[in-house]
Amino acid sequence: MPAPIYKGTFPVLVSESTQYLDRGKIQYTQVKVYQRASVVTGSIGSADSVSISGKTLTLTGISVSTKDGLSEVTHVYSGGDSNAPDVYEVVASTQEEPIASHPAFTVSTAPFSSSIVDAAGSANVNFDANGIFQSFSKDATNNFFGVQSYLSPQVQYRRIYSEGTEPTIDTTGKVATIFSDPEGFPPTIGAGRNWLQISVGIKNNGNQKTASGQYEITEEYRASGQKGWNPFVYRTSN
Repeated sequence: MPAPIYKGTFPVLVSESTQYLDRGKIQYTQVKVYQRASVVTGSIGSADSVSISGKTLTLTGISVSTKDGLSEVTHVYSGGDSNAPDVYEVVASTQEEPIASHPAFTVSTAPFSSSIVDAAGSANVNFDANGIFQSFSKDATNNFFGVQSYLSPQVQYRRIYSEGTEPTIDTTGKVATIFSDPEGFPPTIGAGRNWLQISVGIKNNGNQKTASGQYEITEEYRASGQKGWNPFVYRTSN
C-alpha cells in the first residue's frame, strides 16, 4: 500500500473530533502530520487556545508516530462544564453482622413482633457472666441453633457534582462526619437512622489547577442502623 500523499503546507490537519462524555466532560482530539524535522508539540497542562462549546480545554495527552520522514502528532484536550447537573446514585445491599447486634435481639422493635431471644426461647440463649451472648443451644426454637450472624441491610448514597474552582479542605474534611440530611436527594431512611460520610473523591477533568474549569466531586454516605451513628465516636454536622 503506497504512503499517503499530503497536499498543501505542513503541518497538515488530518482529523479532529469532539466527544461529550458523561457528567459534563468534553474531550477534543486533533491529529496533524509534520515533516519529521519540523515536529511541534504542545505542553501538557496548557490551554493552548482550544475552546469547545465556550469551554477552554487543556492539553492532557500527546502521542507522536514517525515513518518515512513524516510524523503524525495526536493532541488530546480535556475540560468540562462546571454547571453539569448533579448525579445521584443509591446502592442497597446486605452485610454480615453479629446476631447479637440485631436491633430486636433482646427487645421487640418494629417491624419485628418478637425479640430474637423470645423467639429462640430465653432458656435456650447462652450468655457469659458479663451478659455477652455466646450461643443458641440445640433446643432453641425457630431454627436459631448454631446461628451467630445475620445479614444486615446496608444503604449507600452517592452524590456526584461539579465545581468551577478547586475544592477546599472543607470538601474533604467532612469524611467520618454524621449527617441527618446530606445535600442532594438521598433516599428516605427510617426514624432514628442517619448518614455517615465515608469518602470523597475529586477529579480534575483536564483543566489546569490554577484555572477555572470542571472539578468533579463524588461524596459517598452510608446509612446507619436503627440507633444512628454514635455521636461519641463521630463528629456531627447537621
